[in-house]
Amino acid sequence: MPKIIFEINYNIIPGKKEGYLSTIEELKGRIRETGLDYSVFESKKDPENFTEMYVCKDEQEFEALEDNQSDETIQLTQKLFDEYIKDNKVTYSTKYEV
Repeated sequence: MPKIIFEINYNIIPGKKEGYLSTIEELKGRIRETGLDYSVFESKKDPENFTEMYVCKDEQEFEALEDNQSDETIQLTQKLFDEYIKDNKVTYSTKYEV
């Protein structure tokens, strides 16, 4: 079964990086507690652009991403949208291993 990469890309509001980094660290900890392969990357060219990346071992793990979120994870994700993500504009990308 092929691995699946699920990417979430967005820009944060200028001047809010410190708070964003604190929130995303907490979110990373919560997600990794579940055993998921999850990382967050900052663009080298644009320090306000970030990508969250899940690497799922198979289609079943990918399909369960949304269903297996804890209340804390949902609250932290909502906080990202409410306080840090510029214009609430997010792009999603799903890639399958060949």
